[in-house]
Amino acid sequence: KYLGRGGSRKKLDPFYHAMEFAGNFYGRNLQDSKLRKNAIGYLKKRGLDKETIEYFRLGLAPPGWDNLYRAATENGIDRETMLKLKLVLRSRGGSGYRDYFRNRLIFPIFNITGRMVGLAGRVLDSSEPKYLNTVESPIYSKGRILYGLNFCRDNIRKSKSAILVEGYMDLIMLWKAGFRNVCAVCGTSFTPDQSRLLARYAKRVYIINDGDRAGVKAAVRAADQLLIEGLEPRIVVLPEGEDPDSFVRNRGSAALKELIRSSSDYFRYLRTVAGEGEENRFRRGQVIKHLIGTVSGIENSVDRDLCLQDISELFDIPVKNLREQLKKGRGRRKQEQLHTTSREKAGDNEKLLFRLGLEKEEFAEKILENLLEDDLEGELLRKYFHIFKEAVEEGMDVRNAEFFGRISDSEVAELATEIAFMDLPPGPGGRLLNDTLLWIKRNALRKEMEMMKERIESLRSDPDGGSSGEEIEIAEAYRRVASELKNLGLQGGNTP
Repeated sequence: KYLGRGGSRKKLDPFYHAMEFAGNFYGRNLQDSKLRKNAIGYLKKRGLDKETIEYFRLGLAPPGWDNLYRAATENGIDRETMLKLKLVLRSRGGSGYRDYFRNRLIFPIFNITGRMVGLAGRVLDSSEPKYLNTVESPIYSKGRILYGLNFCRDNIRKSKSAILVEGYMDLIMLWKAGFRNVCAVCGTSFTPDQSRLLARYAKRVYIINDGDRAGVKAAVRAADQLLIEGLEPRIVVLPEGEDPDSFVRNRGSAALKELIRSSSDYFRYLRTVAGEGEENRFRRGQVIKHLIGTVSGIENSVDRDLCLQDISELFDIPVKNLREQLKKGRGRRKQEQLHTTSREKAGDNEKLLFRLGLEKEEFAEKILENLLEDDLEGELLRKYFHIFKEAVEEGMDVRNAEFFGRISDSEVAELATEIAFMDLPPGPGGRLLNDTLLWIKRNALRKEMEMMKERIESLRSDPDGGSSGEEIEIAEAYRRVASELKNLGLQGGNTP
């Protein structure tokens, strides 16, 4: 996501260095007999021994206000880098800085190569929020990393199977109980990127979530993603009120191994959920519809057909009927993918435009002259544009830290960081700026015309609609927008 061509990797070194410093700082705190008094009760309660703590490099954020900030600045860590990683925050009122993590047990998060890229902090009491996570950054995207995979990938590859859990502590306690092929999501729903990552090492995945309703729903969503990627998902059902950590502590690793051994494949699990008898007919219909929707996402036609045959046998439905429904579903899916691809391309071009705006003051001014907020796709980009516009109009240099410092919304801050670290394609910047502006304006026009077309069709389908007047109005609006586009005077290459 963040790594492009050229020297981008060197740009990331300060972020890795700052994160590693923070991880080591918190790790030393947990070894300090005075500081760890706050954590010792929790550590004993959870059964975390010294070997486990050291293996996963757990740490402790003490209750003080700015312990990490002072230590880091004394050791030459750049303050702006720490702000972007959300290791520290600006104090309210703008005076001074404070640590993001305070009085929390720290779980370092590593990428697949073992580099520390993020942190999670768990409270040591009953306060909320229970967990805090570092924000997405140039080195960390939570939807693309599986916690613990750097420790377990070799065992997963050897066994061709993985256990997928939801929490950091779930993973650590299963590891301590002898399960060495475990990985966990990082405070987010299981994503397609994580599914593809796991597919590099495993063939079968045992999903063990909390035994409550929310845990089961999350397990089904994860199983859908895994099935689409060609893996064999199995859902391990825990008793309600249990999670993997509590289950293995209360009942032992042998009991969990038996649950894993006896777990059924995903289709048979859903067949059990669907139930029997006339009273469950509607539920069975919903389950079948869900499965067809999932199978429609499988690209390999042979795998799709094998799945349909399994569904046919399990639910006693002719495979021909399932194929007909699948065909309809894939048609709808292709339409959705076309719209999604268009949205993603629009987002990429808009980010490229703002990246160009960071190059030269005249580029930034030209963006404001020609771009409207309504031309942008999505609320996040519009928020960024609003901040960008205010900064340029105030004469602020949008390349400086002062610009990034005025962004208080964490999601907009993540977007700003991503834009800043984008690599520009080769070629004249002015021509690229013009071409990108033209693309965005034309894309906005096309979308507006699609809306107009839908409105006209709606009016024509209504016999009492009286559509002729509005049709004329829409045609005039189209001419105005087309004229505006023509009069922009954006000719590639005129800008240096």
